[in-house]
Amino acid sequence: MKLFNKVRQGLLAQGRLKRYLVYAIGEIILVVVGILIALQLNAWKADQRDRAAERAHLENLRDDLHLQLEVIHSQMVHDSTMIKKADSVMAYFSGGLGLDELERRMFGSYQLGWRKTFVASDATFKVLLSTGGLNLIREARLRNDLMRYHQQLDYTTQVINTNNRLIDEMFSLNAVNNAPSFSRDAQGRIETTSALTGQDRYRLYDCIEQRGVLSRIALTICEKQRIATEEMIARLDQAIAP
Repeated sequence: MKLFNKVRQGLLAQGRLKRYLVYAIGEIILVVVGILIALQLNAWKADQRDRAAERAHLENLRDDLHLQLEVIHSQMVHDSTMIKKADSVMAYFSGGLGLDELERRMFGSYQLGWRKTFVASDATFKVLLSTGGLNLIREARLRNDLMRYHQQLDYTTQVINTNNRLIDEMFSLNAVNNAPSFSRDAQGRIETTSALTGQDRYRLYDCIEQRGVLSRIALTICEKQRIATEEMIARLDQAIAP
């Protein structure tokens, strides 16, 4: 700036007004060009930061989906097992099971009354949704696909956990109108000498049948969610690839 000022003062002192004006305009243009370059540089740096943040978000979303896939597989294994258990318990009605074995297969850990809570692995998506971070994802179609995927995931979570509440009600010993009725003798053993009433048998049959139906519903919806999850992971892999 000192050099520019000295040049301007020299031109004025020599009375070269025309050259002074040309020089002043050139100096203004130079300053404007410098400002534009600085703005472009800042914009480039900001874009680089946004692209780095986008990549980090996509990688976190993909990691969440891999965890979700594990949850889905675990849920599918559980419900497949429960379907087999329900089918095996039906043997009671053809005389293939005694009351003591029937009660053992229905109640207790990992038996027919056992259910599994389905957890949505969507922490990254919820943060991006609440903070506006989804806007950093440049591809509009990918943003829309993520929104639709998590809407489907919310529905899957709601259906399975609603089924779980129904299972709790069916196998609750306090649910007099729904749960199968058993009794124990003075030594705490299941009484096998007294037959179930027709009403008890009806409730029992309905309870076992509905347990299998609920697991089949969960298995069907989990299969759809599994396919959607694998497709979304592939979409994110493609978006992350250099």
